[in-house]
Amino acid sequence: MQEKITEKTHILDEQGHVIRPGWSNRDVFIYEREKIAKSSLRIKEWDYWEVFNDQARVIFNIYDIGYLGVAEYSILDFNTKESYHAQSTRLFTRGSIGSPSSWQYDEPLVFKKKKNTMIFDRNGDNILLSVDFQKEGIKGEFTLYKDPKMDIMVNLIPFEDPRQFVYVVKIMCMPAKGEITKKNKKYVFNESNNSWGILDWTRAVFPYKNHWKWSVSSGKVNGVNFGFNLDYGFGTESSKSMIFYDGVGHHLDEVYYQHDKKNLKKPLKITSPDDRVNLVLKPKCVDKHSINYGILYMKGFNTYGYFTGEVVLDDGTVVEIKEKDKLFGWAEEFSQKW
Repeated sequence: MQEKITEKTHILDEQGHVIRPGWSNRDVFIYEREKIAKSSLRIKEWDYWEVFNDQARVIFNIYDIGYLGVAEYSILDFNTKESYHAQSTRLFTRGSIGSPSSWQYDEPLVFKKKKNTMIFDRNGDNILLSVDFQKEGIKGEFTLYKDPKMDIMVNLIPFEDPRQFVYVVKIMCMPAKGEITKKNKKYVFNESNNSWGILDWTRAVFPYKNHWKWSVSSGKVNGVNFGFNLDYGFGTESSKSMIFYDGVGHHLDEVYYQHDKKNLKKPLKITSPDDRVNLVLKPKCVDKHSINYGILYMKGFNTYGYFTGEVVLDDGTVVEIKEKDKLFGWAEEFSQKW
């Protein structure tokens, strides 16, 4: 189990080494890109937002991975299995996209190229996401409410090379409203159709080859906001897992799952050695990805569906997730070279 960090601390020392790895439920780490002791081509920064319900999901992502900077959107209809994806790209950006040092957007993050625009901004406790890709006929705006009292998952993990690290902020359970239009087809997200937003905000220097698993949910259980972030595979220590119950984060140690790759629609068991997590994901939709540009490669899949089972909070309270809760989310597995 990693150390819990409770006071503000810098991520890197003057040699670019991780000072104090650990986790927190608040923003305690200070990210300074200029202290990174690696080529700008090795620095990876992304702001990944996903809005979903059990009918569809929308991804907004602005990232700068040195070789290139990208604004991308993706829509997946869980019922028809139709998907739409497009991106706007700049080559050899080396950090010039302007990725912020905090997820809170004191200034908006704007990606604009020709007739394509994506903007991430904040108004008080609301996160504002917008996209306008005119050539593809995509236009959308979303508002996600981030309760200022709600815990978040913050983690700093080193790799074997002391100048490599991953600093991540994961936020679940943000009520979402908005709509996105793909030419003449509109997808609407709001409270009445149980829509939620999540964030994966990452700043890192990764090894060239990586493999990870990530499972997420957001919804209501026992009448309160409930969700989890179960995440492992990176670094020499990986403890990016947390249960969120009524705004309070309950940190976890090891959590595991293994898909049947010959049958991805088979119910997936998610467990932990300490029995704090005993879940089953019943897939509704499988989404596969494969990108291969030689030196850049990514392959994997997401299984989207409904969770049932039990989790145990820090004080020993058992929370049961029943079918009637319709707790929706996903579990993914990816390999990557970049």
